[in-house]
Amino acid sequence: MKNYLVRIIVFFLFVFMLFGCERTSYDGYLYIVSRNSKSKEGDLVLKFNTTNNHISHIGIAFSNTKNSLVYNVSYNSMNSFGSSLIKEKINSFWSSPNKKDNRIWSLPVSREEYEKVKNHIKVLEKEKIHFDFNPNTSKGMYCSEFVYNALISANTKRFAINPNYRKLRGYERLIIGNDNLSYYPADFFIKYKRINEL
Repeated sequence: MKNYLVRIIVFFLFVFMLFGCERTSYDGYLYIVSRNSKSKEGDLVLKFNTTNNHISHIGIAFSNTKNSLVYNVSYNSMNSFGSSLIKEKINSFWSSPNKKDNRIWSLPVSREEYEKVKNHIKVLEKEKIHFDFNPNTSKGMYCSEFVYNALISANTKRFAINPNYRKLRGYERLIIGNDNLSYYPADFFIKYKRINEL
């Protein structure tokens, strides 16, 4: 009997620890984390932004602690599954030694919106996502497209914005592989009401 009780206690402790590892506590916000990379790619992204904010890469986090995980679509990294959708600790995501390049914003969301974003990302984590700028590929995306789609999955009415449109020239056309680009800039989220930089 004593042995049976110990097994039950151990089982419930194991289940509690297992579910506790994946959970982040809802605090009323989603967090959009950004960085400015001092690279040719980063400089190119800045030219497509709509504000003077130096934001060249973004991701989503469910908390704002030093151990927060940032979900983002990387152009130069892949996870063990071979997908460009990676999750990394916030300190790894923030690559610049200059603090003004590493920023975080809080976006107030309902519990339902929060859970919808989490579920959307969980589904994408099972897919092999690749980095690209073509809006017609279902499994290819870039960082701000990923963040935008995650927010839209939570509330189409609240988070919908029109993409930017740009006619490409020279090396831009060569990099993108098209004459025109319809895109969500890395700073698109600045337009949302009640977004607040921390």
